[in-house]
This record gives sequence, structure tokens and C-alpha cells, in this order.
Amino acid sequence: MRAALRHDPAWQVLGLVALGLLGIFLVWPLAGMLGKSFVNADGSLGLDGYRRFFGDASYRAVLFNTLWLGAAVTLSAMLLGGGLALVVARFRFPGAGLVALLPLLTLVIPDVVVAAAWLLVLGKQGLVNLWLAPLGVELPSLYSWWGLIFVMTLNNYVYAFVAVLAGLKSMDRHLEEAALGLGRPPGRVLLGVTLPLLLPSLLAGALMVFTHVIGSFGVPAVLGARTPVLAVKAYNEFVSEMGGNPQMQTTMASLLVLLGVALLLLQKRCVQGRRFQMEAGRSPAPVPIRGAPAALASGAVLGVVALSLLPALVVLVTAFTPSVGPVLRYGDFTWAHLQVALVRAPEPLYNSLFLASVATAVGLLFSVALAYLIVKKPSLLTQALDLAVMLPLTIAGTVLGIALVNAFNSGWLVLTGSWTVMALAYVLRRMPASVRAAAGPLHNLKDAIEEASVSLGVAPLRSFFKVVLPVIAPSVLAAGVLMWVTTLSELSATVVLYFGGMNTMPIEIFQQIDSGRLALACAYSLVLLATIFVPLLIARWIFKLRVGTVE
Repeated sequence: MRAALRHDPAWQVLGLVALGLLGIFLVWPLAGMLGKSFVNADGSLGLDGYRRFFGDASYRAVLFNTLWLGAAVTLSAMLLGGGLALVVARFRFPGAGLVALLPLLTLVIPDVVVAAAWLLVLGKQGLVNLWLAPLGVELPSLYSWWGLIFVMTLNNYVYAFVAVLAGLKSMDRHLEEAALGLGRPPGRVLLGVTLPLLLPSLLAGALMVFTHVIGSFGVPAVLGARTPVLAVKAYNEFVSEMGGNPQMQTTMASLLVLLGVALLLLQKRCVQGRRFQMEAGRSPAPVPIRGAPAALASGAVLGVVALSLLPALVVLVTAFTPSVGPVLRYGDFTWAHLQVALVRAPEPLYNSLFLASVATAVGLLFSVALAYLIVKKPSLLTQALDLAVMLPLTIAGTVLGIALVNAFNSGWLVLTGSWTVMALAYVLRRMPASVRAAAGPLHNLKDAIEEASVSLGVAPLRSFFKVVLPVIAPSVLAAGVLMWVTTLSELSATVVLYFGGMNTMPIEIFQQIDSGRLALACAYSLVLLATIFVPLLIARWIFKLRVGTVE
């Protein structure tokens, strides 16, 4: 019976169709982009693009900036997120429960909104500099290394926090207790036992942070004018080279893809052979602390939560603040900016809601089918599907957008200049997380349950809808909500693919910031945050779905 289920023709056909779609809409565009990086200006094959890139000091500086920024933010994010996870996992103190908000706050606030908010706080004309002006003190420019590292650390530390916290909760407490029982001091136990056991989680968190940083567009585009990075430079080359030789934009985009793949392989190699078998559910119970240590721990948690929440609070205040050009009149009140965002020019909101809804519906259907095939129908076909599904994790949004434009700008299938290619990019970008969310409960579903349904005469496909789907429905719904809200905030792929009349909310915010109209940008940001957080709150409080939190 199990073999019959595994080799059911309907699922095999579905697997072939899914692999074909991924081949056409993901693998082929990326392969085509990589191939174009080897096409010289005269149409011949060669390495002129790579020679020009590594031979030009300005291009080499962009690569150095990207690697340096990725390393610096990864280190600071691992220290902040890992330290916070260690405190929360090992100790119980007032305010510890607030950490459940961190992924919710950090992951769904768009990068461009975060950058705009920190400009209003720490920019040259920001609130802090205005307060310090009477003292003759001025903060260093936010358009600098420290500004990029500071903002991007606060925007990415949650990946380290989630990875390390999950690793700590899966550890067997007896391993540390045995080391302490042998007379080792706590510091040596941490370095000699805890950290080696956490190595897979640490590397996973570091990889997530690094790949997000080197592929980020929103924050570097707003704050990185003096420190150009590959994702932004590739977009600039794409804009300047449309209609001309696309070699440099595809060269830089290909380098970003190769860098992400190389990091993924390096992480797998480092983790390989360092896995430990531990008893699940035996992690150390949090130790209650009081007095000064509790106050210090509570202060640290509250401080991190406050910094994560600050961009949303700044956006809320500034959206109702009158402005004359770039000058903001804090203390006064106006509805004018929200009237523009909701009444006079609401098209970006409609476009975002439409694209997010289409991408979520299509993405969920595709992701559930892929998750079922990968988990329940293992074969060479599903192994290929699993590799293809995870490929977008190593690809920056701008890179994916450039690849799709190059693939579908002409020929047998033209999608560029339509909303279809934008929705396609959103599906591809969010598919890995959705597949993993649906695959989790499928691993825990015994094959015997489905086999019993089939043995009673129910067709395999109908058994899936009657037996399997109800079990994984909560995870699928949670993945759908998260896919919908993160699609609303997508900028990096959109900035390459959008066209006249299809401005989305992140694009409109980015353009308003670029024009110096920060109050109007905050009004659009407030509307966007409302469309993001309302579904999350409904999902958590009414449907009891755990979306974007760590508990």
C-alpha cells in the first residue's frame, strides 16, 4: 500500500508539472542571467564583464562594501540576537514574555519604512539632532557606515535571535549539568559544551543574517549613497543599461547569486559531521532571577523591544505632522497626508492589496502541493523539487527581478510590463518559507492514517483533502498570513519590475523619501503598517494562529 501511494500517477504528474514550472519561471531566468554575464558587448562569449568588474576600482569597492557590511552586521546581529536568546532561554524575569513580539515587529515592518523612521530620529534634521543643537552637539551623519550597520543590525538581529533560541530550547540539559558536575566553571561549560552544541543554530542564524544583508535594497538605497553595495549598484546598472548592453548588471547579479550559494554550501560543510543526538524536550528550565540581575535583564529586553517598535511610533507621529517641503512642524496636527494616501492617491494601496492577494493564493496552493510531494512522496524528482524550492533563499530581490526581466522581456513568453511578473516574483520570493511551514506538520503525520483512508476506497487525491489538509490547515493559514503581509512590504524585487500605473506602497514610500517628502512617506507607511498588522492581529487573536512569534 505504501509503495502504491508513493508512486501514485496523479502525484507523479503533479510533481513533473511543478518541476517544469520552477524550471521555466525560476531556474531558466537565473541560468539565462548567468549566461548573459558571459556575453560581451559585441555579442561574442567571454569574460569581459568580470574583467571589467574586478579591474575597476569602483566596482571592487562595491564588492568590498557588500562583504564588509554583511560581516559587520552579521557579527553585531549575532551578538545582540544571540545574547538576547541566551538570556531569555536561561532566565525567567519580568518582561521576558515581550520577546514574542520581536519577530512580529521586526520581520513585517518594511525596510524602507525603518530607514525613513531612523532618518527622522537620527538624521541631520532629525529629532535627536534638534534636541542636541542648543548644546552645540551634532551626531555623525546617518549616511555612513555606522548608520548602515546600526539600522541593519536592528532590522536583522531577529534572525539570529530565533535561530539561537530554537537551538537552546532543543538542547538536552543533562549535557551541561554533567559538565558542571565534573567541576567545570560555567564559563568553560558555555564555551566547551553549549557553543559546540549550538554551532548548527549559530551558523544557520549567521547565514540568514548575511544573505539578507548582502541582498537588502531598502536600507542601503536610502542610507548608503556614500557606501554603494552590490544590490543597489546592480539596480542602478539595470536602470542605466536598459536597452543597451546588459552585461554589467547581469555580472553583478550573478556574483550575488554565486556568493549566496557559496555561503550556503560553506554552512552545510561546517555543520556536516557536527550533529549531536539529544533527547527532545529536555532543555534547561529558565532560572528565576530577582533584584539587580532581573532589572538588568528586563531593561535589556524592554530596550530591544523599544528600539524595534520605534520606527512604527515615529511613522505614526510624523504621518499627522504638518510639513513644508522637507521641514516638519512637530507639535502641530494635520489629516492632509493621510487624505492623500487614502483618498486623493490610493492607487498604490489598491495595487499592493491586489498583488499580495493573488500572490498569496497562488503561492499557498503551490507550496502545499510541493510540501506534500517533498515529505510524503520522496524520490529523485522530489529531491530536485526541494533544491529548486530553496533556491530563492540565496537570491536577492533585485537579482530575481533582473533575471525575470531578462527572461521575459521578449521571445515566446512576454511578461515584463504586466502585473503578472510582479506577482510571480512575490510567489518565488516567499515560497521557501511557505513550503517549510506546510512541511512541518506533514513530518509528524503518520502515513498509516492516509493509507487507511485509501484502503477504505477513498481516492488518494480525495484522501489528501479529507485527511491531510485538515491536519496541516493551521500551519498553512499561518504561512498564508505571513506570506500576505511580507508580500505587502516587498520592495527589492518590485523596484525592478514595477511600471507606470502599478506603483505599490513600498515603491510609493521609497519615491516620497527620495523626493524629501518624509511626512507623506510616513502617511503611506502608516497605511501600509495598518494593512500588515490588522491581519496579523486577527490571525493571532481570533483564529489563534501563531504567526511570526517565538513562544
